[in-house]
Order: sequence, then C-alpha cells, then structure tokens
Amino acid sequence: MPERRGEPQELELLEGVVERTVYHDLDSRWTVLRVHVQGEATLVTFVGRSLGVEDGAEVSAHGRWTVHPSHGRQFQFEHLKLRQPTTETQIVARLKTYPGIKDVMAERIVKRFGTDTLDIFDKQPRRLLEVAGLGQKTLEAITEHHDSRQGPIAGLENRLLELEVSPRLGKILHDRYGDGAMAMLEHHPYRLAREVRGIGFATADKIARALGVDLDSDERVDAGIVHALERAQNEGHCALPPRQLIEQARAVLGLPSARVETGVDRLIDDGELVPRLRPADEGPEELYFLRRFDVAEDNLVEHLRGLAMNPCAAWPVGDLPDHLSPGQRRAVEAVARCGVVILTGGPGTGKSTVVANVIAVAAAAGEALILTAPTGRAAKRLEQTTGKSASTVHRLLEVRPESGEFNYCANNPLDSGLVVVDESSMLDLELAESLITALTPKNRLLLVGDADQLPSVGPGNVLRDLIRAAEQLGPTGPIPVVRLDTIFRQQEGSTIVTNAHRVLHGEALVPDQPSRGKTGEFFVLRASDAERTHARIVEMAAERVPAAYGLDPIGEIQVLCPMHKGKAGTEAFNLALQARYTGDNEGLEIPGPRGADARLFRVGDRVMQIRNDYDRGVFNGDIGVVSRVNQGAGDMTVDFDGVYATYARKDLGSLRLAYAISIHKSQGSEFPAVLIPLLGEHHVMLRRNLLYTAITRARRLCVIVGDPRAIERAIRRADAARRWTGLAERTVAFFAPQGDLGAVIEFEE
Repeated sequence: MPERRGEPQELELLEGVVERTVYHDLDSRWTVLRVHVQGEATLVTFVGRSLGVEDGAEVSAHGRWTVHPSHGRQFQFEHLKLRQPTTETQIVARLKTYPGIKDVMAERIVKRFGTDTLDIFDKQPRRLLEVAGLGQKTLEAITEHHDSRQGPIAGLENRLLELEVSPRLGKILHDRYGDGAMAMLEHHPYRLAREVRGIGFATADKIARALGVDLDSDERVDAGIVHALERAQNEGHCALPPRQLIEQARAVLGLPSARVETGVDRLIDDGELVPRLRPADEGPEELYFLRRFDVAEDNLVEHLRGLAMNPCAAWPVGDLPDHLSPGQRRAVEAVARCGVVILTGGPGTGKSTVVANVIAVAAAAGEALILTAPTGRAAKRLEQTTGKSASTVHRLLEVRPESGEFNYCANNPLDSGLVVVDESSMLDLELAESLITALTPKNRLLLVGDADQLPSVGPGNVLRDLIRAAEQLGPTGPIPVVRLDTIFRQQEGSTIVTNAHRVLHGEALVPDQPSRGKTGEFFVLRASDAERTHARIVEMAAERVPAAYGLDPIGEIQVLCPMHKGKAGTEAFNLALQARYTGDNEGLEIPGPRGADARLFRVGDRVMQIRNDYDRGVFNGDIGVVSRVNQGAGDMTVDFDGVYATYARKDLGSLRLAYAISIHKSQGSEFPAVLIPLLGEHHVMLRRNLLYTAITRARRLCVIVGDPRAIERAIRRADAARRWTGLAERTVAFFAPQGDLGAVIEFEE
C-alpha cells in the first residue's frame, strides 16, 4: 500500500431527513437539499455534490457551515451518505421511494426477505422475482434505481465524488473489479491507470493525492514512468531511449532523475519494461518498451515469418493486360508465388490496377478473397475500385464490444484465402498485430499503401518498417516489395497528381493558372496571416467552390489543417462553417471538457467519431452527418454512411465537428475538394509527408491558402518525424539465419 500523508481536517457531522430536493444537476452532480436536522428550528439547506436522494431519505453529511451572499446560512457538505434502514418498517419506507414499488409491493418484498432485503438488492437482485406480482420490467427499473442510490456502484460513485473525480467511473470500476473495486480504489489507485480503460495517470494521481499517497511512493513513480511511455505512444512511438524516458517521466512526476532511474530499474526487474538494443549509424542504441508493445512486435514478426516462409503453390498468371507496366506485372507475379507481398506507390501509379489483376488471378486459381482496410471510408473506396465486398479490419476480425478484443485471433484464425489490406500505412502496431496473428500459412497477404504518406495515428510505423526490413533482406528475400513510380497516362494531366509527386521530389509547386470558362484543379492562394487565411477558406468552402464546381459544401468539401488550435486550426474553422451551414437547425448542447466552452451539434452537421466505439460499431475517424436531434430525451442520431448510431448527451464527447479535420485524421479518405491552410505558425508540423498526404486526399480540387514561405519549408523538410520502434530490426532478426539474430537486435532469454 502506498505511503500516506497526514489525515484531512475534521469536518462537522449533521444528520437529518430530506424534506425536498431543490436542485440536482445530472452532469455536475451539484445538489441542493432542504433537510430536517434535530436541534435546528428551521430546515437546513445542504449544498454539495451527490448522486441525488429521494424526499424522506435519512442522510448523514460531513461538511462546514457557510454563509451564501444571497441564500444565507448553508451547510456545505463534502460527504453525503444515505443512512441504512435497519428495521423492517424503515426498509418498507425506503422501498416506497423506488419507482414501480407501491405500499403493497414494498410490504410483500420485506415480508419475503425481512431485514436481508437490501442485501438481496445488492447481491442477488434476481431473487426479487420470487415476490408475487414483481415482473422483469419492474425488476430492471428498481435495481437500476437501487444501484444508482445505494448499491455497491453507488458506494463507489459517492467515494469518487468525495475524491472530486467523475462518479461515472464507479460502474467502470465495478465492472472490472466487482466486490473488490472499493479496495482497489482505496489502496491501489495507480493500478487503475494501467488496468482500467478510461482512467489515465492524471485521474489516478488525483485520486492518490486525495487519499494522501506520498509523492515519492514507488507506486507513483512506476505509474509516472509507464504514463510517460504511454504519452509517447500518442506521438506514434512504441518505445523511448533511456534519456528521453527519464526526462519525460521526471517532468510528469516532478521528482529528481535519480528517483526515476530507480523506478526504471524496478520496472525492468518486474518485467513491465523491456530494454532492447538496435543498430544505428552511431552504434547500438537502447530502447525501452512496455511489455505489451514488445510482445506485439514479436507476435507480428513471428506470424509474418510463418506466412512469408511457407512454401506457396504458384498460381497460374496467364496473359496479363498489355497496358500493365513492368512494375505492375512484377507485383501480380509476386503475389502469385509468395506468401507476403508489399505494394507501394503514390497517386496515379496504378496500385488499384494491380489489385484488380491480382483478384482476377486469385479467382482463376480458385482462391477465396478477403478485402480489408483500417477505416470505413478506406474500405468503401476499396469496394468501389474492385467491385468486391470489403470491410474494416475491426469488422473483419469481429471486435467484441465489451472488451475490445477480437473473435478472430491466433487461436481462432480467419478462413484461408488471399488477404488484401489497402491503405496499409494507416495500420498501427496493435491493429497490424491483431490482423496478422489471425492469419495462417493458408493465407496470402498483400499489403497495399503509400509509404510516403503520414504514418498511422496510433503507435508504430508498420508499413515503412516492413518495407525497410524487406529491402534490407535483399531483392531475393522472402518479402518482395514492389514500388510503383510511373504516373499513368490518364493521370498525367492531373495537376493534383503532378504536384503531389513534385512535393515528394522536393520541387516547387506548379499551380493551375485561372482562365475564363475553365475550372482548374490545383491552386495556391497567398494569405499573410491566420485571419486572412481563415476568411478566404471559409468564403471558398461556403460560397465560391460550391458555385464553381457544383459541390455540396457539407459532404464534398473538406478543410484539412495541420493543427487544431488557432484561427487557422480545425476548431475555429468548424465553428465558422457550422454557423454558415446549420446555424438555424435544431441542436443539442453539451458542456465543454474541463470548463471549456460548451459544444453544440445541429441537425445536418458533419461529425467525426474520435475514438473506437465497439457497442455502436463506429470507429475512430468515421465521418457521418447528424440526422436527428431529440432535445427532450437529450440524444441525437448520426448517419455514418448508412450505419445509424444514437448518442445520449453524456456520450457526445466522442464526436467532433468535421467540416475541418486534421491532416492526420484524413488518412485513408478522399474528398472531391480539399482546402489546406498552411502558415508559419504551423512550423512544428511543416514536413514534406504532411503536405503530400493533404494534397493526395483531393480528387477534383486542391487549394492551398497561406504563406508561400511555409509551403516552401514544408516541401524542403524531407525528414519525417522520427518514431521510435523496433519492428524493422526485429523483422530482419527473425528472418535472418539463426546464427545472425544477435547481430541485429538483442533478445533476452
């Protein structure tokens, strides 16, 4: 158990009976009660945060007397608890306050279970069906009410309120730990950050600090180190070098480096942190992995080796179309004879043509076909280009909503056949591991993607790492890599494609020249600051582009931003465009996070899901349109390309307006028109692959608005932001002869 500091200051205890609830807010839990307190001549006003209580309930509260400037003397409580009834008469009185329980039913229940009644509610609620006249519907209503007021979940919620943490975590904790949830909360708060989805280090640290856990405790130090690595994963890293890890953990914890180093050593000894050596130009460098990411890289490479090294029966290729380039022919022939093939190339180089011919060859060989992509929009595009059914990786592997795990896995693999994964640059390490470990040597794998685009939003650089490893293993190695670089005739006239390739080669952009009666497809407009850039893009999105190109401003014009903040960021554009498009429509408002401005969604708004929601079947990056708002019920429905998902007000935090989105979030999508702000204030993000990714999202029109110097800087900076991973070196090690393993990456016994 962590070390604790001194006990909190003594509070006054008041007990009484609730006369009425004056106010109770479901979101903030702020409550105002009028209470009969023994010894007080008049009703006492209780104020504070609580789960809510019924009129007539007996309560005990710890707090302090205060004087409100308008409402006078009040008792501001820090802790409020229902006093448990002990006699059958008291229990009957309590049950009468439950929805669906009248006088006769309350007496029947207590007659059946006596003073054990409330214990039955807590631990064996289905036994209430033994009472005559009490059906399933009533059972569900009264048990939900009981749990929200005084069951074990209510106890957790009350304790969380006392710790000034969201009480909604109570159900999450109870689902994870059952009857042991309160003990886990009280005695091991930092374990919650590692073991419970939805609780991070900041929340665990807040709980621990409220409990009096010492800042220097081993448990806190270990949790801070793990948090530093998890925060690095948000930037795409799978590991960190020792110096960076210690520095970042020190900043999180506010402790000396020596104390952090002791924690690192302890985590290594416990097996939670895994040190690895990998080769580098300046000599071997050490990386520290969290155990799950170390295992994920191992699993991915081990199963990939099983696919690639398995002898494949060659499929007959036959006569391929004359228009295929030599590179396209090599790709088709490679899939026909190999277990794993990687196909990469920029826009207009014919990747889709290769996939179509590979599908034809596989079909002629009697091979089953599995088409997939990381996002719903990418899967839909794959369907459109092939004429075959495709699904997201999550739907292919059948994600289980309750856990986020997949039905198809190493122990329950997918059916045999050719697996084609489009937009593979979007695969992060964990999703790639889940997919590849669900395959067997009866599958063949074709990874298709543009390695020059931005890497995945999640941790890892899977496509680039595998290409680097395959090329290091040599042209005759077990994983053929085919790079397509010829722009085909039908794309040669596209200035979008031409300029995308110019960016790749570090060359200046060549925009179309405006001409009367002719609409171009690639333009660069000068704007010296964020205000002018914002104004020009809003005008183009709402007026000029729809008029000139006949496009729907909500569904077909996308603003892509390097960053979220600032006048030229996604947040400002979304508010401005929402006001233009849906300002008069019915809407639903939700409080902003941590005191930020409230957010509002209106019917017709374009929105994006920002985290995986397995229950609703919508995933991070899915874009839809608000189709219905019910202000009375406090919910709304979103149409995600025919998949309708309804959100209660409390769940709307997983949605964002999507008239403008980040360039990172646009991966795997294409839009008829793309508008891109690019300014000096985006300097941290100005890199070649960012601009290239943004341009290649456009089909008919691409307009860059901003500072020419910022555009030049983005083109000039070819160095992609480095991601710390070990996948490339680990792949070479697994595929190399056994005696060469240690030369590439050190694996512990």
